[in-house]
Amino acid sequence: MRIAIVAPLYETVPPLQYGGTERVVYWLVEGLVRFGHDVTLYAAPGSRTSGQLIECGSEPFRERGLGDNSKEAEKEYVEQLTSAFGKWSGGDFDVVHVHHTVNEWHPTAVQRLIVSNGSGRVPVVWTDHNEIGKVHKAAHISALSNLGVGFVALSDSQRSTVPDANWLATIHHGLPANQYGLLETKSSSSLYLAFLGRIAPEKGIGPALRIAKAAGMKLKVAAKIDSEHEEFWEGEVKPLLEGRDVDFIGQISDQQKGPFLNGAYALLFPICWKEPFGLVMIEAMACGCPVIAYSAGSVPEVIEDGVTGFIVETEEEAVEALKKTKALDRSRIIKRFEERFTSKKMVSKYADVYQGIVEWAKKEYAKEKQAKKKDKQKNKSEVEGSAQRDAILQRISPMIQTDILPVAQVLSSLVVQQQSQHIPTPRDPPLATPQVNLLTTAPDHASLETE
Repeated sequence: MRIAIVAPLYETVPPLQYGGTERVVYWLVEGLVRFGHDVTLYAAPGSRTSGQLIECGSEPFRERGLGDNSKEAEKEYVEQLTSAFGKWSGGDFDVVHVHHTVNEWHPTAVQRLIVSNGSGRVPVVWTDHNEIGKVHKAAHISALSNLGVGFVALSDSQRSTVPDANWLATIHHGLPANQYGLLETKSSSSLYLAFLGRIAPEKGIGPALRIAKAAGMKLKVAAKIDSEHEEFWEGEVKPLLEGRDVDFIGQISDQQKGPFLNGAYALLFPICWKEPFGLVMIEAMACGCPVIAYSAGSVPEVIEDGVTGFIVETEEEAVEALKKTKALDRSRIIKRFEERFTSKKMVSKYADVYQGIVEWAKKEYAKEKQAKKKDKQKNKSEVEGSAQRDAILQRISPMIQTDILPVAQVLSSLVVQQQSQHIPTPRDPPLATPQVNLLTTAPDHASLETE
């Protein structure tokens, strides 16, 4: 298939450091190319791909301090979508897969693009990698669904927040089986806990610090701090670091993640929101690192309690779970990752979704074409019927004298005229009096349509 992948423009694809969405997009594109598909990636300048790359904008939004909700971001996203939809209309693509976070302007922009490209059935797949359950966002997703856009959920948890959307499938993230190379399976004698991601209230850095302290273990924090969360870091997180055994590392690359997670006793994931997926959980599993996570969002779908980690509800339960973590088989954790969360599995499922929506679009187009044909035939029948009625009126108009000769007399005279044209012989059957009804002189539309 010929596939257009429309990536977010906040980071490059793949990102240099933090950027789960862009990382997943990269693995998806690379996997599709390996499967033999013709893939074009629409992404920020500096991106890399084995497919074709169309750079959008001047540089990634992060480097310019732009948020997805800014007017400038909207302008560049619309230009990006316009390019992809235009090439679809020109026959360059079979399907367009958008990875934007849905914003209020998306339904209007997409509707305009669909109309301008002359079809109401553009095969569009959409994956929003963020929370979608907020009221205003759910309304925008529903509006896009009404335009025929098909959505893919990252988890059943994410899907449940907007149940009436046009869902095509739930596809969990995946990463390459050899992403972190050949790692030696560590024993559970490691002395530190890991926290990986970004510093934000919903990511649970506060609970992680308290859990580590209560367990009497060192905590290594590999996380980025966005400008919007600097106040949270300074006012609420930094004070918790005093007097604790905490090593704040900052952002780390993919090359650093393997040793970081492989060497940890466990990953702490005490999230405080409905996480759509949580890529860090499967990154830890790929390294054989157990995960201690709060039961929120996608966690119950990803973590197998007592196998790949433990699912808890409180900080106290997390401390107790850490006591049992040593008994988990780290080799089995890696095996479960390979069985459930490789990028190869993810790519295969997306390819099935693409094929399905392309076939749907073809069928819908055929239905629309047939409906237009029927409308054309109906209009033709109506025109022919009108012409026949006009001919009858022209025939009887000389016999009608307004306000003098009633229509009934006209009909009677028509009967007399027809009878006078034939004088029956004794052998002839009696003439039947024709039943004339002006209301039924129009042709049968249904019979015309079948001719």
